[in-house]
Amino acid sequence: MVLLLLLAVSIVLQIFATGVAVRLTRRTKFNSSWILITIALVLMCVMRFDEFARQLAQLTHGRTSIIVMREEYYVWVGITTSLCFAVGVFMVKKILNYLALREEQRRNSEKRVLSAVIRAEENQRQIISKELHDGLGPLLSSVRMSISALSTQPMNDTQREILANTEYVINEAVKGLTEISNNLSPHVLNNFGVARALSTFIRKLQPMCSSTRIEFEPGGMREQRLDADREVILYRVVCELINNALKHARAARLTIALRLDPEGVTATVADDGVGFDPEAESDGMGLSNIASRVSSIRGELTLESRPGGGGTRVLVRIPVK
Repeated sequence: MVLLLLLAVSIVLQIFATGVAVRLTRRTKFNSSWILITIALVLMCVMRFDEFARQLAQLTHGRTSIIVMREEYYVWVGITTSLCFAVGVFMVKKILNYLALREEQRRNSEKRVLSAVIRAEENQRQIISKELHDGLGPLLSSVRMSISALSTQPMNDTQREILANTEYVINEAVKGLTEISNNLSPHVLNNFGVARALSTFIRKLQPMCSSTRIEFEPGGMREQRLDADREVILYRVVCELINNALKHARAARLTIALRLDPEGVTATVADDGVGFDPEAESDGMGLSNIASRVSSIRGELTLESRPGGGGTRVLVRIPVK
């Protein structure tokens, strides 16, 4: 009786599995692998039903009228079932390859979109930088020249003080405009490459963060140039990591290193600060944006940190081929 119950459960499960296989066949446009698997499941269901009939006939001493499959037919059904399963499972590999291809196409599409967004952002930065440098810059320079010309005219002490303050404000405005233009689109990056641009960025940044000593090792990248997209993304990412370290790490030492090998460029940003838990870090979009930028050029980002003074070490690996 227990065997009959188990056979009945087996038949029900195989009927359910057959229904699932039929739905999968429809979803994959009647792919031949699912058709073969469906046939195999139907034949297995027939075999289980035959076994159920045999057991029921034995229990009732032949009083049941259920037709029992002949032995040679049972063997052929078993062989056919095995062949359908073997060929169907082998052909499922085609479906898996197709799904992997679609996933790869989706990732590539996302990277192309992200790369286009980043490129458009950089183009807009360059336009704004050029407008500031070539538009407002000459105007402020003209005002400064006019103020300098006024300083040769006779005037009292109050007027001279006002004129001196005005000239100071204009000089500061010109300096600030130059800094903004450089930050938007560093001319050193476009003309001399990422190593020189980072060196210039760090040299300007160091006086404003006296509590942290910044060290830069350009490695073999001092005279090496990459394509424009990779240089811009590497520069932006490293600058963002430096700013994050200076803002949050409370470190005494910050080391930035570039290393070039035949396969790519590795940028390392390491500090001896307070560290943090990467798994718990969820505030803001800094790390997410950095990872997205690196991923857009098929790069890799590795972050090592632990709270309680363990420091932080970030490796950015960008292929050059």
